[in-house]
Amino acid sequence: MKKLFSIIAAVILAFGLALPSHAGDFSKAQMKKMSTFLSNFTEVGLNDFTAKEVLDPSKPLDMIHFAIRHQWLNNFHKNIKPDHTPYGDVSIDVKYVRESLKRYFDYDLQGTPNVRNPYYEPDCTNCKPFLYYSDGARYYFVAADGEQAYFARVTQAKRLPDGNIQMKGVVYNAEDPSEVMGPFTAIAKPHTWNGKATWAIISLKTQYK
Repeated sequence: MKKLFSIIAAVILAFGLALPSHAGDFSKAQMKKMSTFLSNFTEVGLNDFTAKEVLDPSKPLDMIHFAIRHQWLNNFHKNIKPDHTPYGDVSIDVKYVRESLKRYFDYDLQGTPNVRNPYYEPDCTNCKPFLYYSDGARYYFVAADGEQAYFARVTQAKRLPDGNIQMKGVVYNAEDPSEVMGPFTAIAKPHTWNGKATWAIISLKTQYK
């Protein structure tokens, strides 16, 4: 009888290991890394988007803004240089813009699209016609502090049948974690960047309170 119970227990254990355990797909440490990954989008104001929308080459504002603001917030002293020109007072090498898009979107930027200032008016003395202007080697822009930053906290994550990862949690005020913007659902795909396993974003949808 004991032998029979042992066999049954072994079969149950093997069956359980073969099934996907959504609750146990990812550890707390992995979800913390996911939180950091998604916070790279929310901290620059991308809280509700699809990668397809952001990467539309006919509307480069969001993709170039994300890439440059990410570098501004995370690699300011390393990659942002003073560079007083008619197009702005700082600049960044185009390679870092491409790096940001490849790392977080798995996207290869073609060319160096300029981004016009949608609020530019010719009679504005200090206004620049471009938000981000490139000469092919560097992007030039006006140094400016951003608005309130929001971070993402992943509380649930599971692997989907297609191999992508669904992440759920909340977007919150970086300075006051008790201030929550709302819950989010993100989809990302496994991605290797610089020899390390990470993710590339597919979509992030936030339900604002």
